[in-house]
Amino acid sequence: MWNEKPKIVVNHRIELFTWILFGIFIFLFFNLWYLSVLQSGFYQEKSERNRIRVIPLQAPRGIITDRYGHILAQDVPRFAAVLLPGSADPEKSRQTLEKIIKRRIEEPLRDRYSGEIILASQLSVEEVSMVEEARKELPGVMIETYPKRIYPSGEDGTHIVGYVGKVNSEELKRFGQTNYNNEDVIGKSGIELYYEELLRGQKGYRKIEVDALGRIVKILDTSFPRFRHTLTLTLDLELQKYCNQLLAGKSGVIIVGDPTNGEVLAMANQPSFEPNLLVDGVSQDEWRKLIENPQNPLTNRSLQALYPPGSIFKLMVSLGALEANIISSERTIFCPGYYEYNDQNYPCWKKSGHGRLNFEDALAQSCNVTFYTLGLELGQDKIIEMAKRFGFGEDTGIDLPGENHCFLPSSRWKRQKVGEPWYSGDTINLSIGQGYLLVTPFEIFQSVVAISNRGIIPVPHFLKVIQDDKGAVIERTLPKIKNRIDLKPDTWERLIRGMTKVVSDGTGRACRDLPVLVAGKTGTAQNPHGNDHSWFAGFFPIDNPRYVFVVLIENGGDGSGEAAYRSKDLIQWIYDHRENTLNENG
Repeated sequence: MWNEKPKIVVNHRIELFTWILFGIFIFLFFNLWYLSVLQSGFYQEKSERNRIRVIPLQAPRGIITDRYGHILAQDVPRFAAVLLPGSADPEKSRQTLEKIIKRRIEEPLRDRYSGEIILASQLSVEEVSMVEEARKELPGVMIETYPKRIYPSGEDGTHIVGYVGKVNSEELKRFGQTNYNNEDVIGKSGIELYYEELLRGQKGYRKIEVDALGRIVKILDTSFPRFRHTLTLTLDLELQKYCNQLLAGKSGVIIVGDPTNGEVLAMANQPSFEPNLLVDGVSQDEWRKLIENPQNPLTNRSLQALYPPGSIFKLMVSLGALEANIISSERTIFCPGYYEYNDQNYPCWKKSGHGRLNFEDALAQSCNVTFYTLGLELGQDKIIEMAKRFGFGEDTGIDLPGENHCFLPSSRWKRQKVGEPWYSGDTINLSIGQGYLLVTPFEIFQSVVAISNRGIIPVPHFLKVIQDDKGAVIERTLPKIKNRIDLKPDTWERLIRGMTKVVSDGTGRACRDLPVLVAGKTGTAQNPHGNDHSWFAGFFPIDNPRYVFVVLIENGGDGSGEAAYRSKDLIQWIYDHRENTLNENG
């Protein structure tokens, strides 16, 4: 009996061991069932992901052309060698690639947002062929085609067309990461920015199968990216180029447009810059040099720079005085060469004086004394009120970003900012477009459009036609009236008669001997920072206006000089090259 107890202990141990084995078996069985049944889809998907890669394909942007079909912006293919993630060592792949294409690759290795590593982004067609032939030596390396934006017109259309660049973190926040990633480009200025939504293309993808070494086995599926729209602008590229030639070596602006429908045909700004240099990005030093350049080449002077208008602003004083019946057809004003007011003399530009002048002759000769007189009689408030009616100080509606507004001084502003009341001398200066008054060239342009149309201001625009990727027209921009200024018929008649005399007998005689009759107004704007600015603005033909123009030459001196003579060349070019447009019906 003494050996019964050990036997029982052994039996208990065997029984415990059996239960443990049974538990392990149940656990393994359950896990096998869980993995093979419940989690089969998960692991199959994971395996699929390791075997199948989806490569995003960047979308090309829409094409931009001028009114005659000349290409202003388009995408061209650019070839890059990219390494699939985890397929090979990037540095070794780079070294192998350099041996194959027989040149050193200077650019640093870059990670794409989707995981691929860009080994080289500027391969030639010949180098692409070399890589394809040596594919076995480059496991995991693919050749991808990227769109690269180019601007065939270069500097000529920069401030209108704009340029693109890599999307930055601020833009990603604003536009959303569902629409953009850090490999995308986005419009930075001009039409490229204003119509970003229309120009942005539709992305694609390529689905590929790879082996355990990351080598491509086959392409399973491809959805090709595509551009969505072509934008045709109202811009006349040949005219734009000629305007830039007229500004060569100068800082200034030339704007030309059709007053019947608001189409802007040219908007030349000098100095300019080369947009193609900015597409791939420039160094911080190069960018700093550009933005700190004292000549401000990045600025669209037409819309963003502010200048004293000088005597061109006499058009607003004229309209106010005519509408208020301050200057009748019989009234004349004597100009001795100066205007005496409160024991102070205000000079006329002609020191010997103009003698006695009626309104039309005073406008033709740009007599300061006449406009000092009219301005004081009219008063500062009514002068500013008339300017506002013609759109000064408000958005013009132009389809370009970054438009600036003129500064219209008031007695309240002067008291708050200068700490002084508004004096009569301030009104005298305002009457000839000097003093605190500052305007943009495009505001002057729009005011002359209104005069040529006898009060009708169309919405100015650059977009003419939108087409889809197959060339079908989606939309045409139709003329829209922005504002209608109701003045007496006699006011328009007398003002236009005076502007006609500016060219036939006055300060704008440079434009007299042309094959088409022109109405205009010169301006010599005093500049506290240097020589006077030279202005000339007008329209033609007088009886059926088809063209409105503004020419501004910074530090160009008298308006009757540089601006007027460039206007003459401009009008002659339009007559020689666009004569068929002069008699078209609006």
